[in-house]
Amino acid sequence: MSGIDECLLEAMTLPGARGAALVEWISGLTLGVIGEAPGGDHEEVAAQTAEYARSTAEHAVFTAGNTDGGPPIEDVVVVTASDYHLLRFLEAPYEGGVFLHLWLDRAQANLALALLRLRDLAERLVLV
Repeated sequence: MSGIDECLLEAMTLPGARGAALVEWISGLTLGVIGEAPGGDHEEVAAQTAEYARSTAEHAVFTAGNTDGGPPIEDVVVVTASDYHLLRFLEAPYEGGVFLHLWLDRAQANLALALLRLRDLAERLVLV
């Protein structure tokens, strides 16, 4: 695949997709966004999800036993009464890392399918 725009466009083809972003998890900056943002502001959402992703990825409970050198965590799934938020961590060719954030309407989405497709998108995404 490809670039960021193609990856995000494909993410939006998933049933229930409301928005997606590629976020640098140290700074919280977006590298690309598409669709809606929870609360309406992509930059604010990116900063907040990056803080959550960073605290999760750096927490010893979740990183114990990670010896392969890749991202310490693969996925984070947050389930609310009306939504799914999927965070998929990727390796980046620079210090720090990035994650894909996919926001789905729970009533329309298929969580298992979304996780599989997000993994596939992440594997085909080329970051340089």
